[in-house]
Amino acid sequence: MKDYLSYHVVDFITDESYLRYYYKENEEDIKFWTEWIILHPEKLDIVISANNYIDAFSVRISESEFQKEQQRFAEALNTLSLDSDLCHNEEPAKPRKFGRKLALAFIAAGAIVYLALPETNQEPEKVTMIEKYVPNGQLAKITLPDSSVVELNADSKLTYPSKFTGASREVQLTGEAFFNVQQDARHPFHVITRNLTITVLGTSFNLQCYPGKGQARVALVTGRVGLNSVDKKTIELAPSEMGVLNMSDLSLRKTNFDINEEIGWRQGIVVFKNADFKEIADRFDKMYNIRLINLSHKTAFRFNGSFTRISAQELVKSICLSKQLSFTTNGNVITIH
Repeated sequence: MKDYLSYHVVDFITDESYLRYYYKENEEDIKFWTEWIILHPEKLDIVISANNYIDAFSVRISESEFQKEQQRFAEALNTLSLDSDLCHNEEPAKPRKFGRKLALAFIAAGAIVYLALPETNQEPEKVTMIEKYVPNGQLAKITLPDSSVVELNADSKLTYPSKFTGASREVQLTGEAFFNVQQDARHPFHVITRNLTITVLGTSFNLQCYPGKGQARVALVTGRVGLNSVDKKTIELAPSEMGVLNMSDLSLRKTNFDINEEIGWRQGIVVFKNADFKEIADRFDKMYNIRLINLSHKTAFRFNGSFTRISAQELVKSICLSKQLSFTTNGNVITIH
């Protein structure tokens, strides 16, 4: 068994199984490498670089043209063989047949030479990994190279390539984001998180996967998506369905969702359903970049409510009124008494 985790660029571009995956020539190879890349997001940078080199040295011609070039190449080698055989008064050698393996070998060999001589003028367009982090109290909208749009919530990080190459489009997320993915049936879109991968063709959905949370949630608005957990559990979602991954046992289940509760943050909507103080304080931190402290005698209260574009002061006032408490403000710290 090959140690794929130790692979570098040159290993990928000289691996026939990976080349068959890249050119979509073998279903088993496509399945294996798609799952392997999902399970090992730390190798994504190297995979993207390998795809660039394969692109740079790939000659895309029709099957008939490929056969003609193959025949010319075989005839040239046969001529060399004839010259050698005539010197020994032997029978002319029969034309030799060369298959896909040899053609791929030439592509790989050219890429190896290229890696050894990076100063040549044939360098492919470089693909760099871009990281976008949104701090607490802010939101951001990002347009990806394929024109897909991602809306990032506070305290979230998206990692994506400057150009999508290869058989799929892959990004990594920590935090929360709403994705509106451009349809491209030939290049599935993968969102990779720590314990869950979302696979789509063209759709819109919300994904929440903050570190330290007990769950990761995918709420689907349009289209269809497939969810694959790190231990190979899978489910498929239809619109208005939500997939929930429990972090403690990695169980994966399907449920319905409240659109304001899951996606309302895009319009400034905040929903509390039986929220304890820890959840409330976490919301204040992310939404307003404000630290909320509870010094009152009521330490185990719960709160319900739905608000739209409300300020931190107005929200804490509403909480305190409902619980007969008071509060004071000092800079970006609000203390409940």
